[in-house]
Amino acid sequence: MFFGHVPLRAYKHSNRWKFVENDVRQAALTIAALPWAPEDLIDASLLPLHHGPEGPCWPTRPDWRADIRGAIQRAAHRARMDHRCACSGQAPCPQPGPGADGLPCSLNWEELREDHSAYTIACVRPFAGLRWVGDAWLMPRTLVLILDAWQEAQRRLDATPAQCSGCGAGGNVLDWRAATTSGWKILCPACAAASLRPYCGELQGVPYAQVRKRGLSAEGFLCVLCPTPRPASFWDHCHTPGHGLVRGPVCASCNGKERHGKEYLEASGSVRHLLRCDRCREQHTLPQHHWAGAVRRHLHDQAVPEDCEWPRHAEVRLTPRADGGYDYVLHCWTTGSRRGVGTVTAAEARQIISSLVRAADRQ
Repeated sequence: MFFGHVPLRAYKHSNRWKFVENDVRQAALTIAALPWAPEDLIDASLLPLHHGPEGPCWPTRPDWRADIRGAIQRAAHRARMDHRCACSGQAPCPQPGPGADGLPCSLNWEELREDHSAYTIACVRPFAGLRWVGDAWLMPRTLVLILDAWQEAQRRLDATPAQCSGCGAGGNVLDWRAATTSGWKILCPACAAASLRPYCGELQGVPYAQVRKRGLSAEGFLCVLCPTPRPASFWDHCHTPGHGLVRGPVCASCNGKERHGKEYLEASGSVRHLLRCDRCREQHTLPQHHWAGAVRRHLHDQAVPEDCEWPRHAEVRLTPRADGGYDYVLHCWTTGSRRGVGTVTAAEARQIISSLVRAADRQ
């Protein structure tokens, strides 16, 4: 990881990442030795994000300026939703574009700083030093130099090919690495397929608590969700109370994606994987924390206004109801409309889940 623009090596012990204390102290001294004059401000060159036919074009490599602009735009969008202001001609708005403080309509500095007080890039809090002066975003010179240096160092690091620990071939580190209890393991798909075994339901119906008690590791298996062979790191299991059954071995990336709601459910094979829990399959349901994602996915498909240019990017806000249903608000980024306010009843939510399960069973 980076402490400002200074890279720090980490090591893993007992499944926890740690740093060498002397390295951390040296990085702090390097940062402290830089000249710091908060009043020495320079243009941060925060250009607007480019928009394509499918929505905002997010950078594919580290770009701290685009990260900050994106954070401001997302905060402005949330503020417009909260203040019932579309800012595109369909609803009243104080001004159609950026105001005197440089922020988009409906957003103010107090809200932005409160929402992003913990926002960091390379352990730096950029919003603390950001200022709007005249018609430009300014930041302290040293802060810009630190972020520029981090950006270049991170890009060089990302461009460095990974080396397979099995055959020595070079490839993409993000595609080949897998987390283990002692650090990262880098295996190309061919070596992963040759050295690890596919999961064939060996622990079907077994409670995860028993697996932990027996100390069974998932690291000898391939991930059951990745489309190409990749080492597994964890035993994925159902978190529904009274279930707790193992679903299969997954890599660290797939294990983290399970919390991402609608996006997770749209991935190929994801619902079938959730149904590897025998109790979910028997009850024709999904874990409760996936219900909101399933309802949001359904509303994207069925309720987004036809004139929305980016329907998959439309925002769907859900508010759980005491009876098990959801109140929702649909908002399209391109039309600025708040159309689509309504309710999904508890019975309708159960039907959405049941339809999703039946479709997965037919695959």
